Amino acid sequence: MTKSHYQNMRFLIVDNIKPSQDILKQFVMRLTNRQVDSTHYAQDVSSICQQKVYDVILLGYDLGDNQKNGQQLLEELRVNGYINRHCIVILITAEVSQSMVLAALEHKPDHYLCKPYSLNELDKRLRSCLHKKKSMARIYQALDDNNSELVINRCKHALSINTPYKTECLGILSRQYFELQQYDDAKTIYLEYQNAANCQWATIGLGKVALHENKLHQAEKLFKQLIKNYPLYLSSYDWLSVTYEEQFHKILAEEILEQALLLSPRSLTRLKKYAHLCIGNEHFDKATAAYESNYILAHNSIHHCSDNTIKYVQALIEHAPSLSLVDARKVNTKAFSFLKQMTRDFKDSDIKIQSHFLGACLLEITREHDLAHDEIMKGEKLLAIEQINIGKEKLIDISQTLKKLNKNNLATQLLIASEKIEETQSDIRIATQISLKDKAQADIELGLSLYGQKKYREAIGKLQDASTKFPKHVGIKLNLIQVLLVSYDKDKEPVTNLHKAKNILLEISKLDLTMNELERLKKMQKKYQQAAGI
Repeated sequence: MTKSHYQNMRFLIVDNIKPSQDILKQFVMRLTNRQVDSTHYAQDVSSICQQKVYDVILLGYDLGDNQKNGQQLLEELRVNGYINRHCIVILITAEVSQSMVLAALEHKPDHYLCKPYSLNELDKRLRSCLHKKKSMARIYQALDDNNSELVINRCKHALSINTPYKTECLGILSRQYFELQQYDDAKTIYLEYQNAANCQWATIGLGKVALHENKLHQAEKLFKQLIKNYPLYLSSYDWLSVTYEEQFHKILAEEILEQALLLSPRSLTRLKKYAHLCIGNEHFDKATAAYESNYILAHNSIHHCSDNTIKYVQALIEHAPSLSLVDARKVNTKAFSFLKQMTRDFKDSDIKIQSHFLGACLLEITREHDLAHDEIMKGEKLLAIEQINIGKEKLIDISQTLKKLNKNNLATQLLIASEKIEETQSDIRIATQISLKDKAQADIELGLSLYGQKKYREAIGKLQDASTKFPKHVGIKLNLIQVLLVSYDKDKEPVTNLHKAKNILLEISKLDLTMNELERLKKMQKKYQQAAGI
């Protein structure tokens, strides 16, 4: 490939070391006739890419202390649509640890270059990337346009002319089939290429199809085999965790993600999922550590939000009572620094109120009652002023923290206020809601009566009607699950009842539940496992 191929291409160089940046700039200026842009400020990259479309970005990984790194920038550019699939991104780094490489590769740069490198190596990688982008350009354009049928047609055409990128085309084609719910077409490709080189995606696909067909043991076997054969192929751990969750084996789901995080500890999505599982399994020490890592990693990324701090402190509140007083006070110091940073970064009044109440919870644990009282008073004072400006969901969140402080009356008042907020939105909706509530209550009572008479099919119908009217009512869903499982067990009703029960269980497990609801959920999960023979 000659210089003429690069002449009209736009290059952006991102490197915080000026000599390195200058060398790259001199190299690129020999390739293109256009102006070459460069910066050593990570915070400028997104705005630069919004103003101009680049063909190539040479992106340094380490961009300085307290700055976004190259991996975080690449994710931000892709998620926000500031670069498209035609843009070549080559990540350049001096760090070659396994955890760093795996984390970077999960965001799929077009190529990867380790320092020290020669310009000849860079040239080879650039030429390789450009050849692929040109060959796949029409497919990438269809993907950017979200035109699935066009993607399929162009992949088929590329395969018919023996594209050198056959494996990628097959992966894209099968993924389009799967997303369009054309599972048989996807499965045909997965089966044919399951054992081919660099086609681990085919085994993942077969596992996903098995999950869709509720063949959980088959899915589990596929993902386990993939982990055994390719232990660094990290998505297999994620899908095995999903499979365990579908079987309500929450401990196993947690453990398999823990294995993946030992290999690649910088994946924010995986960390959050792992922490959530730890909370559900009451492993509060692990949850606290995971949420702390998530807080640190997310700070300079698009994932930076107040929820990272709140989740960490909530986990710590559950974990701290198991620590010695000295250790609890040490971690409190860290938690308060996180809370202080949160209120600096996010100015919403509900966040400041939560910060006061969460801080009070931590101080109560370490027996610093006077300081806890001060925080409660500050929170209550601000709440009294700002309550009218706070949305329903935020009020509910604050009420949960107040319950931890045994401020049950105030918590109840907030819950009542949150309901009033919703009620005042529309008089028409109020009337409709009241009418629906009466009808739903009648459906519930009739459904339970039919259940008592062992008329399961009719009971299911009435409870489903009630659940449709009140889709957020956990009690109705739990009653419905019980009837579905008893129906399947006693009368050997169609297996669809078992599938319905499983789907509702999975839906409920993602909600914030009261202790009573959580206990009922666990009982229903055990009943499901017995009925399904898991």
